Amino acid sequence: LVTPALEPAFRAKLIAAVDQPTWQVRFQADDDPHDVPIKDLALWGAFVRPSGGVWVVLAGGGVIVVDAVGIVEDQLVANSPLMGNFALPLRLVAGIVLQPPADRARGDRLLDRVLSQAGQVDRVVLENGDELTGTITSFDGATLRLKSDDNTWNLPLAKLASVLFNPILIDKPSPSGLRVVVGLQDGSRLTALSLVSQDKTARLKLVGGVEVSLPLASIVALQPLGGNVVYLSDLKPASYRHIPFLDLTWPYFADRSVQQTMLSAGGKLYLKGLGMHSPSRITYELDEAYQRFDVEVAIDAAAGRRGSVVFRVFTDDGTGAWQEQAASEIVRGGEPPGRLSADLSGARRISLLVDFSDRGDEQDHADWLNARLVRQ
Repeated sequence: LVTPALEPAFRAKLIAAVDQPTWQVRFQADDDPHDVPIKDLALWGAFVRPSGGVWVVLAGGGVIVVDAVGIVEDQLVANSPLMGNFALPLRLVAGIVLQPPADRARGDRLLDRVLSQAGQVDRVVLENGDELTGTITSFDGATLRLKSDDNTWNLPLAKLASVLFNPILIDKPSPSGLRVVVGLQDGSRLTALSLVSQDKTARLKLVGGVEVSLPLASIVALQPLGGNVVYLSDLKPASYRHIPFLDLTWPYFADRSVQQTMLSAGGKLYLKGLGMHSPSRITYELDEAYQRFDVEVAIDAAAGRRGSVVFRVFTDDGTGAWQEQAASEIVRGGEPPGRLSADLSGARRISLLVDFSDRGDEQDHADWLNARLVRQ
């Protein structure tokens, strides 16, 4: 499904990416090609979770699924079924997950842990859960050598669960401008500053300056950032309030569910959005003129068939007179995502509300999926 920022969605196949005269992607719908500028695209396709293999976790949040990995001097070298042999500067790598957990929630939390690693040392997590810290001096793909002040370990691959690199030595990119998150069929996710194709091969320039090539057909999702779509999860809210039904207070989470897992509903994975619990309200100041607010709403898949909420969207034109712009029917766990849109003409603030419905607030893990402002 191709979802342009302002035009109706349509189903089409990705057939090309070009950068002249503007950066755009070409889709084929029946016999009719459609060229869509990257800046005007909200989403194409659907992301999938990485499964199997080894996960190379990039400092910017991306993941590359590989078959084999090692370290040569200041480079991480790896082999991917999609990208072949490639190398990355270690300063762009947050860590390596050598034994990815089968449980999806554990996998999501592990990726977040790798990205939030603190301290000033390398950290090696063993398959039995023990952790060692020090400095990694070599890794040939079969044995990892870790040196501390009072010991040196030669650790065989079979005993390694994950490797977290010293965050002091990592360049955590803060990219700005137009870029696109590229999802691959093996669950890899890469942030590209440019994407062009020739014949059946796509060439990506990644954040950090690394260039990789892969089959165009392996791309299953594109989600641009920095264009005419602005995600609420990338903004700081003016206020947030949750009113506990009993005693437990729930915070909101940006780009995560309230269980701190990746947003998931209707059998699909979502990179962007807000996770909230009923009853709660979050408000954003609008720092520029926007044309529309669009969102898909659902109970997160982790709740199964439990949970029931109503989603509401309010706007204020600056006078303090809040107006309801959109509201869902009762949304229950296990139902596919529904869509809401709100006209933002003249709006200065926007509020998203989640109200409980059946059975109080039980399992009301509400997801605002791809909650986005569309520029005029």
